[in-house]
Amino acid sequence: MNRRRSRSKKYRERSRDIGSWIWLIAIPVAVVALMMFGAAQSGAFVKVPEPSRNEDPADLLPLSNAGQPIYGGHDTSLIPERPPTPREALAGESTSQLDIPSASYNFGQIYDTWDVTHIFAVQNTGDADLLIGNLVTSCGCTTAELSSNVVPPGQRADLTVTFDADYHPTNGPVSRLVWFATNDPIQPWVEMRITADVQ
Repeated sequence: MNRRRSRSKKYRERSRDIGSWIWLIAIPVAVVALMMFGAAQSGAFVKVPEPSRNEDPADLLPLSNAGQPIYGGHDTSLIPERPPTPREALAGESTSQLDIPSASYNFGQIYDTWDVTHIFAVQNTGDADLLIGNLVTSCGCTTAELSSNVVPPGQRADLTVTFDADYHPTNGPVSRLVWFATNDPIQPWVEMRITADVQ
């Protein structure tokens, strides 16, 4: 009888030890599984897209290196209270002529952990240098860089716009703006737009 009790007692102790080990293994496995599920839902395992552009660079004017790069962020002091009034060029006046093949871009569905980038072409089809300044964005989550603040006739600058979806809590449709000033009399203040659906 004592042997039976001691066997039974040993069996219960062994079962209790195995039960403890199962919990020690099951809890971390469950935690890791939940973390992996959360990471998958946030897009952590999905590759962030490369910078995009609407046009093939071969179809655009040559890239200018005449000026300096300029950078823009959310600086409201650079936004005029009233945008400059467009005017017609005077007869015989040499002027720059801004040509933007596409002034907006939709990133489509993106994850809230992504930084996405689009490159816009800013071309000069006039007969005088295009001068660009006051590059500014509508929110701190968006930055802009223009490759050259001077664009000679027949050349272009690239405007690289980056949206950081993780900069602040964002979910659903988003629209951000980029503005800059030019010496083109017809387009003295320019607005570009990016949109996305943040998941």
